[in-house]
Amino acid sequence: MITLAEPVRQVNILSAIVQAVASEFGCPVYSDEVLEKFKKPCFFVSASSTMTHQTVNWCRKEFVLQLTYFPKDTNKNEITYMDVIDRVQILFQVGIQVNDRYLHFESIKDDRVGEEQDILQITITIPYTESIAHAVPSDVELMDEVDMEIRTQYDLGKTKAEEEIWNSVITNEEE
Repeated sequence: MITLAEPVRQVNILSAIVQAVASEFGCPVYSDEVLEKFKKPCFFVSASSTMTHQTVNWCRKEFVLQLTYFPKDTNKNEITYMDVIDRVQILFQVGIQVNDRYLHFESIKDDRVGEEQDILQITITIPYTESIAHAVPSDVELMDEVDMEIRTQYDLGKTKAEEEIWNSVITNEEE
């Protein structure tokens, strides 16, 4: 029997990344709700996600995290920004461990924003696949085998002679 991994909670992804960033940079990491009286240098973090069903049993999820870096007023220069980007890229070269899963990163992109282009924004995209939990009622019998006959539009237009040739080929292959 296959044991599936526990679903990954977004809060656990966010927490793992925030802990790694705070440890690497030794500065505060705030949520977007903090609007004033924050200590620089610091990061702000916000996240969004998408879930797309792939099959009845699987879905593709994408977690997008935005890290916004505010340097000290005396460190608003290209060297500071490049150092921060390099350290984030090295910190998350491949991905991050979140509970019993290792999530690979699809991309890490950086941009500069603000009136003076002095705020660094780093966007991290994390795609992953999860199983969809289904509750199978205990009184339901599951199928073991299914026999199917598939007819295509080509099959419908065959002559009787073509049908006999086709059936003989299939019969010979099965023997």
